[in-house]
Amino acid sequence: MRSAEDPTTGPDSTNSVDQGRKRRSRPTPLWITVFLIGTVSLAAIGFLFKFIEFVAAYLKTDGTDFSIIPVATYLAVAAGYLCFFVWAFRQGMFTDIEAPKYRMLEMQDEIDAQIAAQKTNTPAQGSHS
Repeated sequence: MRSAEDPTTGPDSTNSVDQGRKRRSRPTPLWITVFLIGTVSLAAIGFLFKFIEFVAAYLKTDGTDFSIIPVATYLAVAAGYLCFFVWAFRQGMFTDIEAPKYRMLEMQDEIDAQIAAQKTNTPAQGSHS
Protein backbone atom coordinates (compact mmCIF):
# COMPACT_ATOMS: atom_id res chain seq x y z
CA MET A 1 0.00 0.00 0.00
CA ARG A 2 1.26 3.47 -0.80
CA SER A 3 1.83 6.13 1.82
CA ALA A 4 0.18 9.54 1.89
CA GLU A 5 3.47 11.21 0.96
CA ASP A 6 3.79 9.19 -2.23
CA PRO A 7 3.41 11.61 -5.18
CA THR A 8 2.01 8.87 -7.42
CA THR A 9 -1.23 8.66 -5.44
CA GLY A 10 -2.20 12.33 -5.59
CA PRO A 11 -5.10 13.67 -7.64
CA ASP A 12 -2.74 14.95 -10.35
CA SER A 13 -0.86 11.68 -10.83
CA THR A 14 -1.25 9.67 -14.01
CA ASN A 15 -0.38 6.41 -12.25
CA SER A 16 1.10 5.08 -15.47
CA VAL A 17 3.29 2.06 -16.02
CA ASP A 18 6.12 4.11 -17.46
CA GLN A 19 5.88 6.90 -14.90
CA GLY A 20 9.52 6.54 -13.90
CA ARG A 21 10.71 6.85 -17.47
CA LYS A 22 10.94 10.32 -18.94
CA ARG A 23 10.46 10.71 -22.65
CA ARG A 24 12.66 13.25 -24.32
CA SER A 25 11.57 14.92 -27.51
CA ARG A 26 14.16 14.73 -30.23
CA PRO A 27 14.52 17.37 -32.93
CA THR A 28 13.30 16.36 -36.36
CA PRO A 29 16.17 15.49 -38.71
CA LEU A 30 16.75 17.94 -41.56
CA TRP A 31 16.22 15.34 -44.29
CA ILE A 32 12.71 14.59 -43.01
CA THR A 33 11.82 18.28 -43.06
CA VAL A 34 13.21 18.69 -46.59
CA PHE A 35 11.38 15.55 -47.77
CA LEU A 36 8.12 16.77 -46.22
CA ILE A 37 8.39 20.22 -47.79
CA GLY A 38 9.29 18.70 -51.19
CA THR A 39 6.41 16.21 -51.10
CA VAL A 40 3.85 18.81 -50.04
CA SER A 41 5.17 21.24 -52.67
CA LEU A 42 4.85 18.65 -55.45
CA ALA A 43 1.33 17.78 -54.30
CA ALA A 44 0.40 21.48 -54.21
CA ILE A 45 1.74 21.97 -57.75
CA GLY A 46 -0.27 18.97 -58.97
CA PHE A 47 -3.39 20.26 -57.25
CA LEU A 48 -2.89 23.74 -58.73
CA PHE A 49 -2.42 22.24 -62.19
CA LYS A 50 -5.67 20.27 -61.88
CA PHE A 51 -7.46 23.36 -60.58
CA ILE A 52 -6.30 25.37 -63.59
CA GLU A 53 -7.52 22.58 -65.88
CA PHE A 54 -10.86 22.66 -64.06
CA VAL A 55 -11.22 26.41 -64.56
CA ALA A 56 -10.26 26.09 -68.23
CA ALA A 57 -12.79 23.27 -68.74
CA TYR A 58 -15.45 25.33 -67.00
CA LEU A 59 -14.83 28.35 -69.22
CA LYS A 60 -14.98 26.27 -72.40
CA THR A 61 -18.33 25.23 -73.74
CA ASP A 62 -17.28 22.69 -76.37
CA GLY A 63 -18.54 19.52 -74.71
CA THR A 64 -16.25 19.35 -71.69
CA ASP A 65 -19.08 20.08 -69.29
CA PHE A 66 -19.25 16.40 -68.34
CA SER A 67 -16.07 16.77 -66.26
CA ILE A 68 -17.31 19.60 -64.08
CA ILE A 69 -19.25 17.42 -61.61
CA PRO A 70 -16.39 14.98 -60.80
CA VAL A 71 -13.84 17.78 -60.50
CA ALA A 72 -16.16 19.88 -58.34
CA THR A 73 -16.71 16.83 -56.12
CA TYR A 74 -12.94 16.33 -55.90
CA LEU A 75 -12.46 19.96 -54.89
CA ALA A 76 -15.21 19.76 -52.27
CA VAL A 77 -13.72 16.59 -50.74
CA ALA A 78 -10.21 18.08 -50.79
CA ALA A 79 -11.51 21.21 -49.06
CA GLY A 80 -13.23 19.05 -46.45
CA TYR A 81 -10.03 17.11 -45.74
CA LEU A 82 -8.08 20.37 -45.51
CA CYS A 83 -10.59 21.78 -43.01
CA PHE A 84 -10.47 18.56 -40.99
CA PHE A 85 -6.65 18.63 -40.94
CA VAL A 86 -6.54 22.28 -39.85
CA TRP A 87 -9.11 21.59 -37.12
CA ALA A 88 -7.15 18.56 -35.85
CA PHE A 89 -3.89 20.49 -35.89
CA ARG A 90 -5.42 23.41 -33.97
CA GLN A 91 -6.90 21.00 -31.40
CA GLY A 92 -3.38 19.70 -30.70
CA MET A 93 -3.99 16.17 -31.95
CA PHE A 94 -0.51 15.97 -33.44
CA THR A 95 1.42 17.23 -30.42
CA ASP A 96 2.06 13.88 -28.72
CA ILE A 97 1.78 11.06 -31.20
CA GLU A 98 3.66 8.67 -28.92
CA ALA A 99 1.10 8.69 -26.09
CA PRO A 100 -1.47 6.28 -27.62
CA LYS A 101 0.97 3.37 -27.73
CA TYR A 102 1.83 3.85 -24.06
CA ARG A 103 -1.88 4.07 -23.16
CA MET A 104 -2.46 0.84 -25.06
CA LEU A 105 0.31 -0.90 -23.11
CA GLU A 106 -1.07 0.42 -19.82
CA MET A 107 -4.54 -0.84 -20.69
CA GLN A 108 -3.12 -4.25 -21.62
CA ASP A 109 -1.34 -4.43 -18.25
CA GLU A 110 -4.61 -3.60 -16.49
CA ILE A 111 -6.47 -6.28 -18.46
CA ASP A 112 -3.75 -8.84 -17.70
CA ALA A 113 -3.97 -7.97 -13.99
CA GLN A 114 -7.76 -8.40 -14.05
CA ILE A 115 -7.47 -11.76 -15.78
CA ALA A 116 -4.85 -12.92 -13.27
CA ALA A 117 -7.08 -11.80 -10.40
CA GLN A 118 -10.04 -13.68 -11.87
CA LYS A 119 -7.97 -16.83 -12.28
CA THR A 120 -6.84 -16.76 -8.63
CA ASN A 121 -10.40 -16.14 -7.36
CA THR A 122 -12.12 -18.88 -9.41
CA PRO A 123 -11.67 -22.61 -8.81
CA ALA A 124 -9.95 -24.74 -11.42
CA GLN A 125 -12.30 -26.01 -14.10
CA GLY A 126 -11.24 -29.65 -13.84
CA SER A 127 -11.87 -30.01 -10.09
CA HIS A 128 -15.34 -30.88 -8.79
CA SER A 129 -16.22 -30.79 -5.09
